[in-house]
Amino acid sequence: MKTKRFLKIVVLALALSLIASLPSTAMARKWKAGGVAPANTLDDDALKKWCALVKEKTGGKIVLDEFPGEQLGPYRDMFDNVVRGVQEAGLLPLSPEFDKRLQAGYTIYLARTWEEGRKVYAPGGWMFKLLEPIFLELGIKPLGFYFMGMDGFGSTKGPVVLPQDVKRLGIKVRTWNPADRLFFQEMGAQTVDISFSELFTSLQTGVAHAQDNAPLITYTYLRDVTKYYTDTNHLFEPLVLMVNLKLWNKQPPAIQKAIQEAADEALAWANSKAEQTAEEYLKKMEAYGIKVTRLTPEQRAEWYKYGVKSWDKFEKIIGKKTMDIIRSHAK
Repeated sequence: MKTKRFLKIVVLALALSLIASLPSTAMARKWKAGGVAPANTLDDDALKKWCALVKEKTGGKIVLDEFPGEQLGPYRDMFDNVVRGVQEAGLLPLSPEFDKRLQAGYTIYLARTWEEGRKVYAPGGWMFKLLEPIFLELGIKPLGFYFMGMDGFGSTKGPVVLPQDVKRLGIKVRTWNPADRLFFQEMGAQTVDISFSELFTSLQTGVAHAQDNAPLITYTYLRDVTKYYTDTNHLFEPLVLMVNLKLWNKQPPAIQKAIQEAADEALAWANSKAEQTAEEYLKKMEAYGIKVTRLTPEQRAEWYKYGVKSWDKFEKIIGKKTMDIIRSHAK
């Protein structure tokens, strides 16, 4: 009997030793993290860096599989999947389709410079404080924001220097949210709502003559149908690094701390490079043959006037209370 008992103890000890010797990833919880930007862009590198840091800082207890370029589906679907917990995490656009109050993050001329934008969307910034409760209501834990870039005006007609040129040249502008639609309509432009998946063909066939996107997006996806680009910088376009809230709440405080620290480090790294990266894409456009117009402060001020004019109509969409907060900060 003693021999059998001794053998059981030996077997148990060997089993425990084997488990202890397994790599931490063998016991890890695997999560999916989806992004919108193509692989090997700064946007993708930001998400990739966060995933690597989470694995490192949690000691391999959380392992994130990263999927760039909407491999997990269109960004709206990914946003919805994070809300429902089908997808654990992502670096995604604000997606106001799920709550119109999120549209506040797309206010025209919310920030006029990169420095302003970094302060506005920082974890202690006023826009982060405004949007965080909305995300929590939806079932999302926002970890921080990455700045995709400041949107400019890409067109097949031009060059476009002043807002009046848009109407003078008869440019039909593709818009993708109420903020930019009201902005261009304020200057008398004809606007057409077109999904991004149809934008290239629309510019190619003349259904639309122009669109507003950051330099990275314009160059990566639309350079063959873009002849002119103006750095209007009218929209500071953020992506939010997010985790499903229920999943977040299930994590021990030490794991939450590690995930948040990984987010802070990855986003700080990427955001420090975002302005330089945008400039590199402007130069890539010029090298490709696209006429890039860089506005003077006086010319940029003319665009800003139309942005501020559009706020009164935009207020009907996001509400007076939210618009008053924006007015008090976005000077």
